[in-house]
Amino acid sequence: MYKLSTVVKLGLLTLGFTQAFNATAVLDVNPIAPVLPEGASLGFIAKNLNQNQVIAEFNPQTFMLPASTQKVFTALTAKLALGDQFRFETTLLTNGKIQNGTLNGDLIAKFSGDPDLTSGQLYNLLAQLKTQGVNKINGDLILDTSVFVGHDRGLGWIWNDLTMCFNSPPAAVNLDNNCFYVDLDANQPVGENVKFNVPSQFPIQVFGQVRVASKEEAPYCQLDAVVHDNNRYQIKGCIARQTKPFGLSFAVQDPDAYAAATILRQLKRLGIQFDGVVRQPHQPQQGTILAQHFSKPLPDLLKKMMKKSDNQIADALFRTIAYQYYKRPASFQLGALAMRQILASKAKIKFGNSIIADGSGLSRHNLIAPQTMLQALEYIAQNDSELHLLETFPVAGVDGTLSGRGSMINPPLVKNITAKTGALKGVYNLAGFLTNERGERIAFVQFINGYSTGDLESKTKRAPLVQFENRLYLGLYQD
Repeated sequence: MYKLSTVVKLGLLTLGFTQAFNATAVLDVNPIAPVLPEGASLGFIAKNLNQNQVIAEFNPQTFMLPASTQKVFTALTAKLALGDQFRFETTLLTNGKIQNGTLNGDLIAKFSGDPDLTSGQLYNLLAQLKTQGVNKINGDLILDTSVFVGHDRGLGWIWNDLTMCFNSPPAAVNLDNNCFYVDLDANQPVGENVKFNVPSQFPIQVFGQVRVASKEEAPYCQLDAVVHDNNRYQIKGCIARQTKPFGLSFAVQDPDAYAAATILRQLKRLGIQFDGVVRQPHQPQQGTILAQHFSKPLPDLLKKMMKKSDNQIADALFRTIAYQYYKRPASFQLGALAMRQILASKAKIKFGNSIIADGSGLSRHNLIAPQTMLQALEYIAQNDSELHLLETFPVAGVDGTLSGRGSMINPPLVKNITAKTGALKGVYNLAGFLTNERGERIAFVQFINGYSTGDLESKTKRAPLVQFENRLYLGLYQD
């Protein structure tokens, strides 16, 4: 009995060692989490896709702000709903005819939300009228922006960021990312006003009362932009003296008026006479095509969106997906419905009580759990032979928003992590993939919200983050 019992116990012990050796080790995040500043919230999950096993988790079901990792959902939805051949289209049409150098009828400019459209491309489009012999337009200019409806900004966008270019409205018509710049000359005596110079190509007005502050007052100065109708900007506040002129960028607040003014200027530059008015009906316009411009195909747009975290592309696609899916003018709310429906039906992603407010991640209304984002990463990895989305993620130490990430610029992490970043005030997120030392692919989601170093913000803001991420991802790599 004694010998038999011993043999059985030894056999069970050996089996236990074998199972432990073959199983993927689990990384304990608890000793690493306290590296983050006090008060920060962490949600994390990592899964070894080769072993199909979750190997690390910390609050994986907690809803948090995804910030720009939201673009992972947008990229996947666009691939599934639009396809690689999709291009944005900008078209000039007419309801009349060209006769003896005159376009007898309205000029219809039909916009579809192209986030990469430039004023130069629009000029080349209008120049095709000239090559068709048009010297005069005997009709009105009609702007067709009917693909989108409602506000051109998502619910939950921060109000005091709305004049910033990263918050430019992703409208049906986007010219030069709906962003312009103004030159400021602050090389004036203390107390005198700063001089503004608006480059001639921008159909906007900028005026204000910004004075040059003394060295003692300068640290407490700030600039405020007050927006008036018809793209008029009033700049207030004070600023330290600057020896050289510098530029400030602002978001266009009325994209339709901006586009109309641009078109009228370009027609005049081309020598095409126009005496009509600008109209903007809500219904889609039909007519004879005079000229067309197509954006780059979807894969190129997605690569730029993911690598550079381009908000304009993300939210243009967000509503365009809804427009194509529901065949009706799209709002941000309709975009949210379309994303949930498409990802649930085609990728089997379970959103549960998640909140989707936009496609860029700018909204403070978005609420996503790490395990929900992980579902998208798993689907992307499993289907990348068709999707080709892995190549759009920034690569640590190489390109995009990960090119200078301090926690992963050295071996073995450099070039070994590909992830979409997400950053807002107090938010530092990552969603992507790591290849461990055994060559296995690890999908991971890192959500850090409420990050603050308080009074040390200006000196040590990122130091705890760098230390935390370096320890965490080295642990995943070596595990």
